[in-house]
Amino acid sequence: VPAPGRQCHTLKPSSPAQRRFPAICHRHRQDLQWTAASRTMVKLASTTFLGLACASQLAWGWTPTSPSLRTRGHADVRTARRSTQVRGGVVMSAAARMPLTPGSYVALATPMLDNGHLDIPTLRSVLQWHKAEGTDGVVILGTTGEASTLSSEEKEEVMAITREELGGVMPIVVGTGTISTTQTITATKQAQRMGADAALVVTPYYVKPSAAGLVSHFTSIADACDIPIIMYNVPGRTGVDMSVETTIALSRHPKIVGLKDATGDNTRVGPMRSICGDDFKLYSGEDGMACDYVLQGGDGVISVTANVAPAAVSNVMAAAKAGDTTVAEATDAPLAGLHRDLFCEANPIPVKWALAAMGKTKSGIRQPLVELGEDFHQRVTSSLQQGGCLEKPAGEKGVPISNSWPTRTLLMQGHLFDSGLINQALEVIEQRGGDFLIQDFSAQPNDQRTEFNFKRTSSVKLDVMGSDDAALDDIIGRLRTLVDVMESAEGSLTEVPSS
Repeated sequence: VPAPGRQCHTLKPSSPAQRRFPAICHRHRQDLQWTAASRTMVKLASTTFLGLACASQLAWGWTPTSPSLRTRGHADVRTARRSTQVRGGVVMSAAARMPLTPGSYVALATPMLDNGHLDIPTLRSVLQWHKAEGTDGVVILGTTGEASTLSSEEKEEVMAITREELGGVMPIVVGTGTISTTQTITATKQAQRMGADAALVVTPYYVKPSAAGLVSHFTSIADACDIPIIMYNVPGRTGVDMSVETTIALSRHPKIVGLKDATGDNTRVGPMRSICGDDFKLYSGEDGMACDYVLQGGDGVISVTANVAPAAVSNVMAAAKAGDTTVAEATDAPLAGLHRDLFCEANPIPVKWALAAMGKTKSGIRQPLVELGEDFHQRVTSSLQQGGCLEKPAGEKGVPISNSWPTRTLLMQGHLFDSGLINQALEVIEQRGGDFLIQDFSAQPNDQRTEFNFKRTSSVKLDVMGSDDAALDDIIGRLRTLVDVMESAEGSLTEVPSS
């Protein structure tokens, strides 16, 4: 916050104008370790947290008879505490922030020149394009935005430009999560000073904190910062899965207002919605499953696909939130190739190449990432054409798109994760040129409490696709052989008849 009598030199005054795993997504399956924290520890952490939350509320001046101490989800809990922050050099109350809304939030790819420098004019034009296309919110400086490669000064510049273009028009969410609680607090306070409407905070990666550690981490951040927090659970990248119980415990904090759920397990939506209430926002982090996620009770998606198809993704979310399954699924169908192929290499490599192919940005990307490999160019191009993002040249046939290939549904059961069977099965499908979509997943709780290498019975229902019937027969045959060979998994593979 600037010293008294001084204007913030970073920002200009803001505009007065006021927008299918139920399953494991295959791009997250590598290094995926499904861990089950002790339920006793979670319950203890939850109970302790609730007591601390009540004490904090009393310290903020609420009386024990206030409904906010009895029932989570009331607007007064979210807004009762007033504060001030700088927006474009103007001191404003926290009540002036834009509220988080349902819908499509684009996980924005940061435009860069071919030499890797920030491309500010293009950033402005892309933000204006999203405003015109009906995007509901923007998430900047996340994984897709290559935040880890940007300096603090560059991050401030991106935040300032976004604020100038979209402030008061749609919610601006800034990614601030790091491996360190202290550093995350610093980054979140920086986003707060720069006028963000909320912060997206990922679970600490690599260190794999316990359930109690996650409660402590997010509570410390929320207590230290005066900005709404959206938690981000993405076990495929971080190595830690924040359980439903832990999420529910943290949702009671008045400044923790939502979750980006990239677990690929859509069965979590119902329990979280019923307990956390409608004020706690639930956003899918899996483009291919976001339509179903919202139909089951979620609020929207934080989307990579929305970078290239903003209007279409927004329309899918609007129909799904309205409960119109037919329209939502029909609108989402042409985007299926994009949902998959924008992750054919590590995010954001494919989406940045796609934006350049559409003429929206330059092809700049920062090391250690490099431009999309040539082997994937035609695949991504075809998906862009299928999704209506690029026109197909007259007479060009393009390459086959896997969602039109022959498909069979399989049910795999056994100790899939503890033995590594599921990872090997998915590798077989990819190595034989096939594709897959996980429809459903379930795992039993830990069946041993005293040994580290416990076994969990689990099952995965997935659609397997091949370029033709012969290729599909070959893939399924190899999967059956794999299940037979890996005896330790005690696995079985059953073909599910088509309905």
